[in-house]
Amino acid sequence: MGNLTSVLKGIYKEGGRKFVMFNLGPLGCLPSTRALNLQKGVTNGSCMEEATNKAKMFNSALPRMFKQLEKQLPGFKYTIFNFFKVLADSIHNPTKYGFKISKTACCGTGPFRGILSCGGTMQGKEYELCKNVKEYLFFDSLHPTELAYQQYAKLLWNGTPDMVAPYKLKSFFKLST
Repeated sequence: MGNLTSVLKGIYKEGGRKFVMFNLGPLGCLPSTRALNLQKGVTNGSCMEEATNKAKMFNSALPRMFKQLEKQLPGFKYTIFNFFKVLADSIHNPTKYGFKISKTACCGTGPFRGILSCGGTMQGKEYELCKNVKEYLFFDSLHPTELAYQQYAKLLWNGTPDMVAPYKLKSFFKLST
């Protein structure tokens, strides 16, 4: 939190006044951490609770930090997108978001295609690529697909208070009609 606070204050000092932050997603449920869990001997490929709990700790501190900055810095305005909630819901209810596959990445290698190797430039030269990326929630071992991000952008723009708060992103812009 200290590093993030320093960076935000630096941006504020340079003229930034409106800030949008995604909280952390359920890190233990990414294809990469599911694959790591298998390597640790968890045979069912479940989420790594320790990683998810760390994300939850960060996420609970984030609003407090932003509220403090709002009190300290005149004109400071922020919103937090509940990436944790929407990504967890996408993982556990993929068809609600139009996906068939939510635990395995479209591109990668190993279990859940969780070893980052897309394009042969990272940990390995060989990788598998799915036939239809639109069926997948995750593109690679860490990142959702473009389709997922399009849905999340709509929620950020005009979502309900449980998804984006204290402001919808739309309110940061003066729109002419």
